[in-house]
Amino acid sequence: MPNSVFANLDHVMRSRDPSVEQRRAKRHLVDLVSHVTARGQTHGVRVINISALGLMCRSDESLLTGERITIWLPVVKDYAAEIRWAENGRVGMEFLTPVSPRLYDAMMALIPPRQTAW
Repeated sequence: MPNSVFANLDHVMRSRDPSVEQRRAKRHLVDLVSHVTARGQTHGVRVINISALGLMCRSDESLLTGERITIWLPVVKDYAAEIRWAENGRVGMEFLTPVSPRLYDAMMALIPPRQTAW
């Protein structure tokens, strides 16, 4: 069936394949206890992975998708981000401005690496 509805869905199948890396920047596994400030309140988080564009953390607090927050990170301090997704205590956020390579390298030198995803 050359005109099949499924003929042009190869990109969808690739997007569901966990072995295909689809992030715009390589994430580094880390183990960092930090905090976010959202709606005027500070909440503890544990950063699991990070890149110059964003991070994933664990939090017991309810952080809302689309919410603008700041997260404390070594070197860059309170860094502005937006919550992109939140699910089962995990939160993904994208930095409003990517961390520059120089600052990212300095920050990563201070953050302990993690051996497993979480």
